[in-house]
Amino acid sequence: MKILFLVLFVSFTASAVELKFIGPCSDEFIMKTEVTEEFANVGELTVATLAKWNVPFKGDAQGLASVFEISNLMENVSQTEIRAYGWCYSVDGEAPEVYPNEVLITPETKSVVWHYGFALFKDGQWITQCTPAYTVRPASLCTDPVTGSPE
Repeated sequence: MKILFLVLFVSFTASAVELKFIGPCSDEFIMKTEVTEEFANVGELTVATLAKWNVPFKGDAQGLASVFEISNLMENVSQTEIRAYGWCYSVDGEAPEVYPNEVLITPETKSVVWHYGFALFKDGQWITQCTPAYTVRPASLCTDPVTGSPE
């Protein structure tokens, strides 16, 4: 009887995790959904949800190389400055410095936010990591291909 009670308790305490994606050109969410299924870690939750909603992506539970056909890229800003773009994530407002499959989902986990961000390499040093790309709006992604003007 104790085992049955424990199983019921765990089932009733599970809650939804909000999963959001922010693209390179705006701080608006390009996807936002509630995930009610149970997953062991952030990587599994992310990959399963993208697959469920038929969102095009490349990657696995260890990380994403492309989502919504927005891929990792390098941008030469100047001779001494490069931006390396890719998908970054945070869990409940904290950005873990480990692969998403290493971050466990707990009953306390409320949100996972992925954003397209960049690391800045300047004057021979890495200066920043996972700065949201919409703060600089990369021209190669945020310019209308027909008119050439910012989107």
